[in-house]
Amino acid sequence: MSKNNTVKKLSVETDTTIYEIELGQIQIAITGRCNMDCQHCRAANEIGEDMPIEQIVKIIRFGKRYSQAYKEVVISGGEPFAHKEFESVIKEVRKNGVESLTITTNGTLVTEKHLQLFKELAFRKLTFSVSLDSLDPLAHNEFRRHKNAYDLAIQAVKMIQKEKADNWITSLRMTLKPSMIDEMDDMIQFAKSFGVERVGFSSIHPSGAAISRPDFWMTKAQKKQFLENIFVLRKKYPLPFRIETNDPLKCIVRSDDCTEESSDRDDSIKFGGCGAAAVTFNVCANGDMTPCALMDLPMMNVFNLSIDEMAENYRKNEIVKNMLKMNLKGKCGTCKIKYSCGGCRARALGINGDYLGEDPDCWLDN
Repeated sequence: MSKNNTVKKLSVETDTTIYEIELGQIQIAITGRCNMDCQHCRAANEIGEDMPIEQIVKIIRFGKRYSQAYKEVVISGGEPFAHKEFESVIKEVRKNGVESLTITTNGTLVTEKHLQLFKELAFRKLTFSVSLDSLDPLAHNEFRRHKNAYDLAIQAVKMIQKEKADNWITSLRMTLKPSMIDEMDDMIQFAKSFGVERVGFSSIHPSGAAISRPDFWMTKAQKKQFLENIFVLRKKYPLPFRIETNDPLKCIVRSDDCTEESSDRDDSIKFGGCGAAAVTFNVCANGDMTPCALMDLPMMNVFNLSIDEMAENYRKNEIVKNMLKMNLKGKCGTCKIKYSCGGCRARALGINGDYLGEDPDCWLDN
C-alpha cells in the first residue's frame, strides 16, 4: 500500500477531548454545470465550471487516508454527467480504490456508453440516484424548468434497468414540496413497477434557490407527518425494498433508525442524524469544502492544498470542533438525543443564520 493510501486516524483536539475521526461518506460536486434550472437548486449560486480531475483524485485520496472502511463516495454536481471529462473522472475514481460509488443525476445525459463503462470498471457497489419529483410530467418539468425532464428521467431509469449489473442499485430521489406528501406511496408503487430497489425522500431545505421560497418549506406539523409517513411506508413495503430519508429528525420518530458509531471503538461517539463536518464533508466544484452539500459554509478551499495540509486545516477548523462537540444552541443544545439526531444544521443556518442554532423544523417542546 502506498504512502498516500495508508490509513491514519484524523485526530482533532478540542479544549476537552481528542477525537479520532474515521470519515464516512464524502461528497464531491465534480461540476457546477447543469442543463436544468431547478426551482429549489441547492447549487444555484455556484459557478458553472468543472472540477479538475487532479483535484477530484486528491479529495478521494484524502478521504481514503482517513477512513478505515472507506465507506462511500458520492459524485454530484451540478449535473455530474455534464462534466466535460466525465468518463476520465470515473476511471480515476475507480483507479484510486473507490469501490462504493453513488451518482446523483437528473437522468437527462445518461447514455448506454456510460453504462458500459460502469460495467467495465466493476465497482463493488454502484448506485444511480435519479431525481423524479412528481408522477405528473408537467409538474416535474416545471419544478426542474426543463420541458423534457420527466421523459428523460424515465428513459434513464429504463436504460439503467436494462443494462443493470448485479451490483447496481437504482434509486429514485423525490424532493417534496409540502403539498406532495400524499404522493409518496404512489412514487413507491411507480418505482417498484420498474424494478427499482430504493426510493429516497427529502423535504426542500432553505438553501440555494430555495432560500427565497418559504412556500417550499414544510411546517413543523408537515415535517412530522412526512417523517411518520416514511415509517408507515416502510412497514407497508418491507425490505429488501428500501425507503430512505436523510432528515435527522427521523430520530424523533424512530430512534433505532438513525444511530451509528463514528468508529468501531467501545468509547466512540455515536453520530446519527447529522454528521456534517464531524464524519462527513462535501467539496463544491470551486474547491470549497463544506460540512454538507446544503450548507454554504466553507471550511477551506482545497485546490491549493496538499493532502497533509487539508488534514491540518481539518484538525484546526472550528466548525469541525463544534460539530464533534455538538455545541448546539436552543432546544437542540439541551436535547437528550442530540448525538443521534443533532437536527439539520443546513436548516439552522438557512433560517437562523447560525449553523449551531436549533432546527426550525423540530416539533419537540423540550
